Amino acid sequence: MMSMTLSLLCAFLSVLIVGFLVKSWRRSKLPGPSGIPFLGQALTMWLKNTRDIVPLFVGWREKYGGLFEVEVFGMIYVFISEPELVEPILTSSTNITKGYFEYSFFRPMFNDGLIVSDGDKWRSRRKLLTPSFHFKILESSLKGMCRNSAAYVSTLLASGGKPIKLEDIVYLNTLKIIVETAMGVELSSEDKEQNEYLTASKQCVDGVVERYLRVWQYSELTFRLCDAGKQFFKNVDITHNFDQKVIRERKELFQAAKNGTSNNGIEKNVAGRRKAFLDTLLELDNSNPGLFTEADIMEEVDTFMTAGHHTTASAMMFAHFVLANNPAVQEKVYDEQLEIFEGSERMPTIQDLNKMIYLEMVIKETLRLYPSVPFHTRLLTEDLRIDESTVIKAGQSILVFTYCVHRSKKHWENPEEFIPERFAPGIERHPFSFIPFSAGPRNCIGQKFAIMELKTVLSTVVRKCRLEPVTTSVDLDYGITIKPSSLMVKAFPRDKTKASLS
Repeated sequence: MMSMTLSLLCAFLSVLIVGFLVKSWRRSKLPGPSGIPFLGQALTMWLKNTRDIVPLFVGWREKYGGLFEVEVFGMIYVFISEPELVEPILTSSTNITKGYFEYSFFRPMFNDGLIVSDGDKWRSRRKLLTPSFHFKILESSLKGMCRNSAAYVSTLLASGGKPIKLEDIVYLNTLKIIVETAMGVELSSEDKEQNEYLTASKQCVDGVVERYLRVWQYSELTFRLCDAGKQFFKNVDITHNFDQKVIRERKELFQAAKNGTSNNGIEKNVAGRRKAFLDTLLELDNSNPGLFTEADIMEEVDTFMTAGHHTTASAMMFAHFVLANNPAVQEKVYDEQLEIFEGSERMPTIQDLNKMIYLEMVIKETLRLYPSVPFHTRLLTEDLRIDESTVIKAGQSILVFTYCVHRSKKHWENPEEFIPERFAPGIERHPFSFIPFSAGPRNCIGQKFAIMELKTVLSTVVRKCRLEPVTTSVDLDYGITIKPSSLMVKAFPRDKTKASLS
């Protein structure tokens, strides 16, 4: 009892110190929910679970509009959720610092990787990593995406038309794709460590959100002493050990190829014709000693492994949901596939993917309704002019509310409805009304990879399967990513009669 009291006291004192030191104490005159002095809305948020946070934010948005502020422990968060208001912060080349307090909870997972870093380190790191997502390198990933997509579809069809829960098999598929294509290591279907990694990774991400809702866990000292903290750091160790294994295996292949002792085709990677993302990191370490150390490689692999499969898995599950529940849309996607492949079961090429215009419309509309990351924050290092009458002072935090940007009634007609035709070629819209991968200098470096993966998997699913709904409405679980709390579909083999008649 004494230790718990001491822990709570330490946590409270830590929060007080943070609150008084943060520059964001300087309030603006924006509307927003009133709260207890200094505590602000902290108590309101503590009484919520992860599924309640975004609905709480949506309620504030409906009451106070697209620009309002919320106080939590003396820290001021300015919520922006209209495209015109979002544009100044996302296009800024100086205000690129992620919200320190929120993102600090990610550091045990990612250390100072691309998602968390800022300033000169982020700029140099982003410049070094951007070539890893060049068109030619992405093209070399397609074969691995196709192979894993085929295995995934086999799993769907093995259900024999019975209801199948998607979460575990979708997460496993996206993990295998990111490991094989971006890291250059192929996982076996019965790898015990990969299943442990999947569980640990999901628990880590959920643990970050739950920690934010429990003030007594803010201090790392007290967090490490409580059961939730012990489990969190155990999971972090599991994910790091798995990532180290991936790096070690790829490094052995990489060195064998450079030494001319490998005959498995890895030489193409070294020559730059079939290069994985991880190869770029290994080359930087190899050719510029000290520029990119093993620790640097580790933190970027940690970042891309987690972010690369969680966000895509979220989008993939929702895409299955909308296709199953909109049979006319599903058939239109299938018709497009028939036109492209003419009944052939060959793997798609990059040229084929580029022709999948309607499938891309479906993917974009899915991401509009269910953006994988519902919001993110920036800590202002300079004053920011939002519009002619509003300047947000340096030191305050901006919360870009993507979920509501995508539902702006000013920019989207019937915003709650699923209408892929919104994204038909030639339709103009505000450039910041659709930002599932953020925008500006800190946009998602892997967005082309993600769209390519979504197209490849969904093309394979629709060509081979007919999806029917089991889950007809979804309860959303809002954490770092949006995901359905439970999602089931039925998968049946495609009737080839239509293909033969075409």
